[in-house]
Amino acid sequence: MNVKTDMNRRFFIKTLGCKVNQYESQAIRELLINAGFRECLAKETADLYILNTCTVTHKADSESRHWAGMFHKTNPKAKIILTGCAVEKNAGAFSFLPGVSNIIKNDDKINIADILTNHESRLRPYGPIGPEGTADEKPHRFLSISDFKDHTKAFVKIQDGCAGACSYCKVPYVRGSSISRPLHDIVEEVTTLVSKGFEEIVLTGICLGAWGGDLAQMASIVDVLKALCGIPGTFRIRLSSIEPKYVTDELIDYMSQNRKICKHLHIPIQSGDDEVLSRMNRPYTADYIRGLAAGIKRKIAGVGITTDVLIGFPGEADVNFRNTLNLIKEILPVKTHIFPFSKRDGTAASAMTDIVPEYEIKKRFQSMKIAAITVSYLYREGFLKQLVDVLVESKREKHSGRLTGYSDNYIKVIFDGPDSIMGKIVSVRIEELNLSYTLGSYVELDKIPYKGLLKKSVFQ
Repeated sequence: MNVKTDMNRRFFIKTLGCKVNQYESQAIRELLINAGFRECLAKETADLYILNTCTVTHKADSESRHWAGMFHKTNPKAKIILTGCAVEKNAGAFSFLPGVSNIIKNDDKINIADILTNHESRLRPYGPIGPEGTADEKPHRFLSISDFKDHTKAFVKIQDGCAGACSYCKVPYVRGSSISRPLHDIVEEVTTLVSKGFEEIVLTGICLGAWGGDLAQMASIVDVLKALCGIPGTFRIRLSSIEPKYVTDELIDYMSQNRKICKHLHIPIQSGDDEVLSRMNRPYTADYIRGLAAGIKRKIAGVGITTDVLIGFPGEADVNFRNTLNLIKEILPVKTHIFPFSKRDGTAASAMTDIVPEYEIKKRFQSMKIAAITVSYLYREGFLKQLVDVLVESKREKHSGRLTGYSDNYIKVIFDGPDSIMGKIVSVRIEELNLSYTLGSYVELDKIPYKGLLKKSVFQ
């Protein structure tokens, strides 16, 4: 097959997992289009399927296999290209799947157009395999993007890898050690995205707060924020997940002083019990989280905190779980992501024997879900009849047909308004709420004396 024929091939991308994967899929999209490939909107018309996999849980691995099988069933003649974390260290478990022609490591995503154009075989990890089964080191090259298809907000990856050693987590094994993207690259990319009309930039990474720790001149995430806040334009910056130890006084102070930064922090706590945190190898205590949350709320008016909790970690007794439940009730997250424990081969937790029964995990999951919904209501209640700045999504709410979007402090608001404000940051007054929804009314600019200013709230 000649290059001309190859250049006319149509591809379909499916992304599983985190914001980093979503960013990298956009970069892959741009690399392939620039090389002459064509993206198709319907999977039924694709010649190439690119599956960007995830391995954070057993469910994610299963989902990766499910999609590979679905692609082969949809078009048995098509080639399936697997990449992402599920195949990074476990290529052998996926290479036998029907239709799989290429397995591409995360670091080699940047070469995907060359690999597919030149028909190189990538069923094994890139590079010679050493005695411990790891590929030879290569200089890290960050992907880049100039747009973000089908997204109202743009994710910008500024960091990769993780130096943590949480006993339940497989991610450091498949993403490597922490590495920071050069600041000038970040500024250039954000400048481009802002010029394309994106009014929210979400900074993301595998361990976002670790940015700068590996650079010749030590720096921190605050240095990134300072550089990006200097870019002209009406846009805001949101931090994605950031570990507790990186939420420093310097970061809190800078966020409190700069209105270009969303008043929202996603801080994964995982557990509110010291014994469980120790077994998880998480480097903090429940009291530390209490103090951190209280300090953030004192300094950042109206701040929204979101979090992750892990239910049913080995050895978690009822009393340990209740401690986590109580911590959630104290810090009032606007949203709590709840994950049942998933055994990951190769992690320290995979060898732990005091497994929590499945029925108990399900019961605790429901208890935590009820608590999460309740504390979200209590947080949102503090903003009734107040104005919040909302980035309007480009699609209407499925059931009601209304507009929807997130405030800078991560309250999802549903309201009526014209299509012309989609993708824009507008002022919305919160009118009513229940356990599931926050309803608001769009307030036009000429009717607002001071656009974007949050009135004083009970959280100030």
